[in-house]
Amino acid sequence: MTEDHAVKTLRTRSGGTPDAVRSGFRWLDRHVILLVWAGVIVLFGVLEPDIFLTELTVKTVLADQAITCALAVGLTFALAAGVIDLSFAAMAGLSMVIVTKLSITTGLGILPSALIAIAACAGLALVTAFLVTWLRVDSLIATLGMMSVATGLTMKLTAGTTLTGKFSDSFAAFGQGYWGPFPRPFGYAVVLGVAGYLVLEHTPAGRRILAVGSNIEAARLTGIRASGFQVTAILASSGVAAAVGVVLAAKIGQATDTTGTGYLLPVIAAVFLGSTQFKGRVNVVGSLVSALAIGTGIKGLQLIGATPWVADFFNGAVLLLAVAFAARRRRQ
Repeated sequence: MTEDHAVKTLRTRSGGTPDAVRSGFRWLDRHVILLVWAGVIVLFGVLEPDIFLTELTVKTVLADQAITCALAVGLTFALAAGVIDLSFAAMAGLSMVIVTKLSITTGLGILPSALIAIAACAGLALVTAFLVTWLRVDSLIATLGMMSVATGLTMKLTAGTTLTGKFSDSFAAFGQGYWGPFPRPFGYAVVLGVAGYLVLEHTPAGRRILAVGSNIEAARLTGIRASGFQVTAILASSGVAAAVGVVLAAKIGQATDTTGTGYLLPVIAAVFLGSTQFKGRVNVVGSLVSALAIGTGIKGLQLIGATPWVADFFNGAVLLLAVAFAARRRRQ
């Protein structure tokens, strides 16, 4: 044994090895969002302690980000299967408008109206799935086209006006009430997130979805029905978006043709940033934590008087940083 090798062996046994240091850096690299989130809280807590560090601000952030978190879970499933879904936000907007429109023009109860909205979005999702899995159209193109279709239908239903729903008090409470200190929509997002995490990380179906997204040809060679899992992921993304649209209708009480599409960039930014954290691939926990961290930063900027354009700027910058971060990691 050489002297250098002996020294390295001694360091390894004493626990002060370069490998341990590198392991620590890797941990920080995969959990940096937690440090950034804590830093954001400290920063705005110092700048606006009387406003930012309050229960009202916490409730507002959770209520504001509940929709983003729920949509992020659906998009995570699509990306895990290798499907780039750009239609989810338009699907949520279409579902919200259908529910609101039916409450105005028909005597249907909220449950039939919600089922009609979800079924409509599922029908559009099946068309997307057919294009992607049978005709092998690139998912980016297929979902971009479907986003335009859903947006067009939404504009047709609203006729360029704001629809004010005729909802019962119980349905309004469904989207505006609280479970203890937590807004109900955030509670729904947490339940959805837990279910999504368990399915994607701890079931055979979830592992197959991840295998398809990682390398679809290799997955096919192992006997996995890649097309079937991609169809499932597309339906999951659109189904979650449709259900979120129902919650949005209850939460806001009104519907416009732009409400849903406003969530496109924030959700994509959260999911892509989350994919660089915790597991080095798309994952539910990363998506949810990133959505809350981004939402906290935006709320802090708003409280110190930032103008409305800052939110879009902030989300876009986060998305670019996430893509760059992921590219750097792939090179390494």
